[in-house]
Amino acid sequence: MAGLTAMPLTRRNLAIIAIVLAVLAGVFGVGWYLQLQIDRELSRFSLDPSRLQYEKNLGEVAKLRAEIQQIRSDTSGSLFWLKMVALFVTVGGAVGGYLAGLRSTTRQRLRFERRRDIDVAYQSILSELAGDKELIRAAAAVKLGGILKEFPAVWRVGAARRQEMIDLTKRVLAASLSIETDPTVLKALAAALAMHHPRPPAAGAPPSALADCRELDLSRARATDVYWAKVDFTYADFYGAQLSRASFRRAVLRGAQFREAALRDAVLADADCSGTSFKLADLTNADLSGARLDGASFEGAQVHGVNLAGARLESPLRNGTEEVVAAAPTGERETMTAIEWLRRHGIGS
Repeated sequence: MAGLTAMPLTRRNLAIIAIVLAVLAGVFGVGWYLQLQIDRELSRFSLDPSRLQYEKNLGEVAKLRAEIQQIRSDTSGSLFWLKMVALFVTVGGAVGGYLAGLRSTTRQRLRFERRRDIDVAYQSILSELAGDKELIRAAAAVKLGGILKEFPAVWRVGAARRQEMIDLTKRVLAASLSIETDPTVLKALAAALAMHHPRPPAAGAPPSALADCRELDLSRARATDVYWAKVDFTYADFYGAQLSRASFRRAVLRGAQFREAALRDAVLADADCSGTSFKLADLTNADLSGARLDGASFEGAQVHGVNLAGARLESPLRNGTEEVVAAAPTGERETMTAIEWLRRHGIGS
């Protein structure tokens, strides 16, 4: 047939074919042998009339006994109980299969209804967050923060669905920071965003000391005066965000993008800014004391009045002072202050 590829006759296929043919030949042989025996018996049968009458009477008696035995078997014998067992197996299997299917369908329906109820409850919170009253929006932000802090136990969902809702909540809060204008609601949103402290996979392990805000899109966020200390913002995007007087003390900002962000008077003391981009950012009077700045970019940034005491541009530090070991243009290493290092790279006055 066109479109089909012939199956190769491997040894295994040939063995299967041989076995099937042998079974068919055996069945044919047994049938032929039984038929031969019957023919032999018939050939020996005598046609004597008296013999025939005697055989007829014996046959009728045997037939009567067989019928009596059949009646006994049908009413109280082994055949009766065999039929009863078959009846119970058939009916029991049908009823059991129906009940099992009904239970599975009921479980799926309950799971669907529970998920629908959770979605309705979550959508109601989002509707409050989009309301026209500041107090209701602030309350909605607090509710979303509660979901991040301690996922509702009554929302019995799987681990994947739970993580999906947590990620969605953080994205909603991050987007709301760029849309909201009321200062009170903005504070509630910023506080709620830093509520998620994931637990390690180990059973009974305490929650992480750092709030998890990794890889969030916080571009154009209005987060003036926010307190985001000890928050993990690894690879987060703060493009054009308003972060004046924000506190990132001991935060993790590895690979974060602060391009054109307003960080005037911001506190990034002891923060991990390895690989962080402050390109064209306003860092006027920002506190970067003790911050780790390995691989950080300050191209075109405003760094007037920046506090770099103890800043770490490349380890090891020297006696814990603000002196750092940096690579000279010739490839040699020399000791200089962080301020001098920034000036050498055209940053600051």
